[in-house]
Amino acid sequence: MEPEKSVENELNSGKMPKKMRGLKDLVLSMLGLVAMNGVIQLLLYPSISKALGEDAFGDVLSMLAVVSVLATAIGTGVNYARMVAETKGRSANGEFNLFLLISMIYVAGISVGASVLILKEKGVLFNVLFIVLSVLSVLRYYGDVEFRLKVNFFRFFVYYVLIAIGYVGGSFLVRFNVFGGSYSWVIAIILGEALAVGFVCVTGDIFRGRNVLKPSPFAKENVNTAMFLLATNLINALALQGDKILLQIFRQGSDVTVFYVATLVGKIVALLTTPLNGVIIGYLARYKGKFTKKFFATATLIAVVVMAVFTAGSVLASHIFVRLIYPDIYASASPYFIFANAGQIVYFTAGTMMVIVLRFVHEKYQLIINTGYAVLFVAALVPLTMYGGIWGITWGLLGVNAVRFIAVVILGFAHTDRDKPSIDETANETPIDSTEIQ
Repeated sequence: MEPEKSVENELNSGKMPKKMRGLKDLVLSMLGLVAMNGVIQLLLYPSISKALGEDAFGDVLSMLAVVSVLATAIGTGVNYARMVAETKGRSANGEFNLFLLISMIYVAGISVGASVLILKEKGVLFNVLFIVLSVLSVLRYYGDVEFRLKVNFFRFFVYYVLIAIGYVGGSFLVRFNVFGGSYSWVIAIILGEALAVGFVCVTGDIFRGRNVLKPSPFAKENVNTAMFLLATNLINALALQGDKILLQIFRQGSDVTVFYVATLVGKIVALLTTPLNGVIIGYLARYKGKFTKKFFATATLIAVVVMAVFTAGSVLASHIFVRLIYPDIYASASPYFIFANAGQIVYFTAGTMMVIVLRFVHEKYQLIINTGYAVLFVAALVPLTMYGGIWGITWGLLGVNAVRFIAVVILGFAHTDRDKPSIDETANETPIDSTEIQ
């Protein structure tokens, strides 16, 4: 009798046609991310909002923004550095784990600082829990590299479903106030992160083995790549989470809540960009033609149309979604729907355009544009938020994100009709946006 195949073996047997395997990988990636983010937006965050109220929920969002910045910069940065090392024949494990271990010192310090400054929380137990949450989040953002490296998107899917299951359990802890208001939301998120990291530890190799902390002969090159991608992802993360942090600093927690709700649907649209960018990179990696003006003009026109359509759709969806999920906040958030969502859509569209451009230009331009964007972001949004509140940050984000989009387009047209560089110099080191919306 023929032995029964598991679902995982069936999906990864290699007998599936190549195009079908690519479609399967894309679908599994999207389903896992949708499951996790769906639980966050439909269950976890509404539960925290109802339990704590508008002002305290804004404080929590600001705390989670700090966690997201740390996790995206360090976890995602090292994740992509590991992928780059693999594609360039510098396969290693030890130096990446050492890099993460040393980073935890900074993670712990920043976490406690945020806790004291934002929540005025000086309790030892809460701060220990928040450090645990931050550390697990960094490891979780890094951990899915286990399945990317092995091209095992079934386990990638399971990884994100486990996070969702943990968040579901955590939502009930919050709703029934099991550990008290100041602890339940932290423990709720720890549950999801811990399940994912535990799954990697049990089924994978990146966090175990004799050489788990032993540097490879390529340690210097790999650490340099990790530092470069950490810096790039740090800029992206600060841009994504900067609205919450600035509103928390210059205004109050309730403003953080209102702006978060106003931009929520626009950020959900970003879920499409991560797997989409992966598909674009895959096709561009096999593209043998030149980077012509006609090619890039077509891509730019499509991007502009997509921005218009997605913005209109986001505004319509916001009136439905927010009214259902956050009825108490709908009236306060609805005036900002058009321009707040437009700002988010422009940002993520610029990111996708950057993915296209970086297939044909050196990756240093990404750091240049992102650094310029960060400088403009701070220079414009600090005074606008300070004096204009939610409207100030709404118009400011739309403006600086439009400038970023235009800069990417100009960079692209400046390099059209030239000989394209090696794929090793560009697409392999292209960071992709974070997979979680917070």
